Amino acid sequence: MSVRTRRCLVSGLLSVAALLVAFAPTAEAAKGPTVTVMTRNDFLGADLIPLATTPPGEQFEQAATKMFDGVKADIPHARMKMMAGEIAKAKPDLVGFQELSTWRTGPPPASSVVFDYLKDTSKELRHLGVSYKVVAVKQAFNVEAPMGGGSDVRLTLGDAILAKEGVKVRNAKSAVFKDQLTIPTQAIGPVVTNRGFNQLDATVRGKTFHFVNTHLEAYSPSVRLAQAQELVSGALKSGKPTILVGDLNSGPDLSKPEDRPPFKAIADAGFRAKRTKKFSCCVDSLRDSTSKGWDHNVDWIMSKPGMSMVRSFITGRETTNGVLPSDHGGVVSVLRLP
Repeated sequence: MSVRTRRCLVSGLLSVAALLVAFAPTAEAAKGPTVTVMTRNDFLGADLIPLATTPPGEQFEQAATKMFDGVKADIPHARMKMMAGEIAKAKPDLVGFQELSTWRTGPPPASSVVFDYLKDTSKELRHLGVSYKVVAVKQAFNVEAPMGGGSDVRLTLGDAILAKEGVKVRNAKSAVFKDQLTIPTQAIGPVVTNRGFNQLDATVRGKTFHFVNTHLEAYSPSVRLAQAQELVSGALKSGKPTILVGDLNSGPDLSKPEDRPPFKAIADAGFRAKRTKKFSCCVDSLRDSTSKGWDHNVDWIMSKPGMSMVRSFITGRETTNGVLPSDHGGVVSVLRLP
């Protein structure tokens, strides 16, 4: 072999090697792309349960007025502004909201909107220059009560999913669970809690997966378990990699044994927790700016098959005029898609 031939052969091999290096996937790319998801309980702003045992008439009207005064005192507009700031900073691809509330007042049926959590959050996100769209929403809980003076107060609330611009969404749907808690009240009759869920298929960075957001029943362990089982046999039953976010009102380490089975039912279906171990629930007052009440977890991000967690963190410790954005913290996780 001549020197010239050898030189040509070596040159050709080097060119091929350079092409192989140029087109070979990096170690990071070989692992698969990541998706950032967030679960955020907005907190309706009041505890409605004491109203259930309040007798009708002037006493109830005073109690309802006091309740709504408390909602206003905790500045919902500012709270939603803070939550939008959390989203803008964390930049999740998908956000699951729970307790997404709309408060109305006026003569029955009350129709004058005072606070619209979704509208306020979306407006602030636009102001911050980040583009999110509502891709699934259902506010099935609806209760109205007299405050006196000819005016009622009405609350609707439920769950929603927001998707960042560029996330492709298909098959979005929302529903309420078959099993629901009915709360008897002295003044306005039976009230059905109408808990529900949202689900969709999302494509992020070329990978498609199933995404579910939910809020399980807070006041009945048996209803909560039935709802978790319905998720397992329904919304979570997908052939695609699946991510669940939401307020499950359940966890493997909660102090009350009856609060653990709903989480276990989902874990037994192959879902694994993918969130920081730091606590995110729950303060008794939005003015507990120290967040000392965060001493357990009910807000979960879970996946099947088990996606690796790149990182996870809590949001919602900031305050405005001494008020926290919610009684829950937000949970954000960056997961590597299979």
